[in-house]
Amino acid sequence: MAYVKSKEKDDPILKLNPSNMNLEGNKAYKRKDYITAARLYTMAEGDYPENVTLIANRSVCWLNMGEGDKALRDAQICRALRRDWPKACFREGAARMLLKDYEKACDAFLDGLKLDPLNTEIENALREALHSLEVSHAVKKGH
Repeated sequence: MAYVKSKEKDDPILKLNPSNMNLEGNKAYKRKDYITAARLYTMAEGDYPENVTLIANRSVCWLNMGEGDKALRDAQICRALRRDWPKACFREGAARMLLKDYEKACDAFLDGLKLDPLNTEIENALREALHSLEVSHAVKKGH
């Protein structure tokens, strides 16, 4: 146990200034080091709990790691904190797609599109979710 505590104490991430954690998280994300990025965003969130960008960034890390439940939880926190933010709707829709909850993914993307009608990324995601929903219904019916 002493080794673990010593190792944690020597972790360079713990020596970062909280204001740099988001920047370092972004760098880790660009390197596709999603675990480190999520950890940095989580640590930065401790100092800036109302910063929805940190939570949205962590949500996309979870998505990239295939952690749909964690991505959804963070997306829902974003939506609760900023109801008028299309990106939060997009993150929720993406998480629900990963979880194969196509109907609720459609709802989330539609909410995002209502907030930002010209957003082609959300529009394309909604189209994909609708298609996935149709396919899943056809499979259930045995077609």
